[in-house]
Amino acid sequence: MVKDRLPELEARIKVRNDKNARKKAEFDFSQLHAAVFDQVNELHSDIDNLRQDINAVDRLQKDILATPQQDPKLDSQLSELTNSIRERAHKIRSSLKELGQQEDDKLLSGLSGKCRLKSSQHAAISRQFVHIMNNYSQLQVDYRDKCKARIRTKLRIAEVSFSEDEVEKMLEKNHTGIFTQAIMAETEAAKRSLSDIEARHADIIRLEKSIQEMKELFFNVALLVDQQGDLVDQVEYNLNKASDCVVNSKRTLSSAVIRNKKNRRVSEHFHLLFCREIVASFPKLCFQSTVCQILHYSSH
Repeated sequence: MVKDRLPELEARIKVRNDKNARKKAEFDFSQLHAAVFDQVNELHSDIDNLRQDINAVDRLQKDILATPQQDPKLDSQLSELTNSIRERAHKIRSSLKELGQQEDDKLLSGLSGKCRLKSSQHAAISRQFVHIMNNYSQLQVDYRDKCKARIRTKLRIAEVSFSEDEVEKMLEKNHTGIFTQAIMAETEAAKRSLSDIEARHADIIRLEKSIQEMKELFFNVALLVDQQGDLVDQVEYNLNKASDCVVNSKRTLSSAVIRNKKNRRVSEHFHLLFCREIVASFPKLCFQSTVCQILHYSSH
């Protein structure tokens, strides 16, 4: 009779399919993990470049304020760096948003540990980005206030009298020629002051726009940070808890080693006493044995 081998064949096919599916899942995850790693590295690189640009802006702003008269070259460099920072900041925000959306990938549904690791990286980078941009925003606000103070100083040099309210109203205008209309520059010193006033006014207009863009950027990134903040705190709690467990385990192990040494010393002490008792009682036993033998022979 021919043996039915169909069940055995089906079982082998099932095992083979399971192995292939497992290998495919591992391959897909390794590819995804490498892609996330590349994204994180690129984000760190962009943030480093962003920090360098912001430091360069800080130096340029100080140079501009230290220059007695307008320097078109410095103004042009500052404008280029400001545009570069804006573009790089929007790129980082888009990358963070994309990285956050990947957390809903079905492929990661069963890999909670990897998800937490990636989420913690996302939240840490987001917070770092917000911190850097917050410093940049404060830098812009300080520079705007210094530009306003410089404009008031130049107005006094040009011997033009405006009240604080009048200066503020002119600064709020969105065109740089407002001071030209208000000042009749008759002397050479007044003309130089007017040129610098208009340049600083243009800076203020750009700064107001940049500050508004930073506010919108902060709002969007803050949402990402809030969403990831609890997870980062939980990861930090787990790490601290694991560290405490390691410390407690070391203490427990040390105590066990100490107790083991004490027990071994006690055991050795009792063993030594036992040996001493045996040695001490040996002559007595020998004497008793000899007496018994003598009595035995005497009786015969």
